[in-house]
Amino acid sequence: MKPSITLLVLFVGLTGNSFADVVTLKNGDRVTGTLETVKGGTLKLKSDILGELTIPMDKVATYSVEKPVAVIIKGQEPVEGNLELTPSGDWQVKAKGQEQTFKAATVDTIMPEDEYEKLIVAAPKPWQAWKGSINVGEGLQQGDQQTNTFTGTINAIRERPDAPVFQRHFRTNFGLATLLSHATENDSTVTSRTLSANLRQDYLFTPTDFFFGLAQADHVSTQGIYLRQTYGGGFGKDVVSRPHTTFSLIGGVTYQQQKFFNGELDQAAYGLVGEKLGEQFNKRMRLDNTFNFYPNFSQGGEYRFDTTTTFSIKISTHFSLNASVIDLYLSNPPVGSKTNNVTFSTGLGYTF
Repeated sequence: MKPSITLLVLFVGLTGNSFADVVTLKNGDRVTGTLETVKGGTLKLKSDILGELTIPMDKVATYSVEKPVAVIIKGQEPVEGNLELTPSGDWQVKAKGQEQTFKAATVDTIMPEDEYEKLIVAAPKPWQAWKGSINVGEGLQQGDQQTNTFTGTINAIRERPDAPVFQRHFRTNFGLATLLSHATENDSTVTSRTLSANLRQDYLFTPTDFFFGLAQADHVSTQGIYLRQTYGGGFGKDVVSRPHTTFSLIGGVTYQQQKFFNGELDQAAYGLVGEKLGEQFNKRMRLDNTFNFYPNFSQGGEYRFDTTTTFSIKISTHFSLNASVIDLYLSNPPVGSKTNNVTFSTGLGYTF
């Protein structure tokens, strides 16, 4: 005849190591073992005699852990120290002479401190962990008019590798767009250059929410802009983060200074609302889109926006064929300049 659960638990409690963790059940029984995890309302212990034990937390009256633990709290930094379950069902952590109490509902996972330390992923060096793509395109036209066009873009992101446990960390986004065109007809020459570089630093304080700061420099000859500098920051959220779909939103304020070829200088405060979408349709086809809108706070009705859309078809592990549209729009260009600088580009891409 099999022994009852009560007798089995009593046996474990009597034969367990006196230095093991002690669980007192609401029916008065005591269980000893070594903590593995507390997660999803379930306590997992490892017993030298019976192996792994799973105990629902609603059956536990008191619980104390011999060794330090890591308490992983939703939306906060993990807390490390000595753990005890209070009679009210809350968790109490003691560390460096201080006590903190956490509601059970706010705790995601509890695990031994040494096991948690193994899961921590060190921040990469500045030159490590970059992922992104480089796209180049070249166009030649021969006839009454000879035209050479070159387009090149770099989009890269650097972030700490995924870890089983969330840690607050930084994420770096870098973008560079180069659009060069040279046309000759009947001894007349027209040259246009667009250079745009941006750097955005995110600080993720939850798995989906982040603060950011950005800096951007633009040279857009087709709009008469010799140099535009943009500095700002705000708040962002990764709304969708799935293997095939990512979607993020940002909002904030910026300061912009624009120097035009005609000598004019414009300085103003702008808002910022933006989105970033990535969609992997299948193993070969992918769509990426970014859109940033800047309303002018100083002069109502004036604004600018930047948007880039790229469709790519992978032809090998690292190479792809790409088609891109880049649109830089300025509502108040200097006299004689166009509001839009739109470029259509096809070329070869390299993914790293």
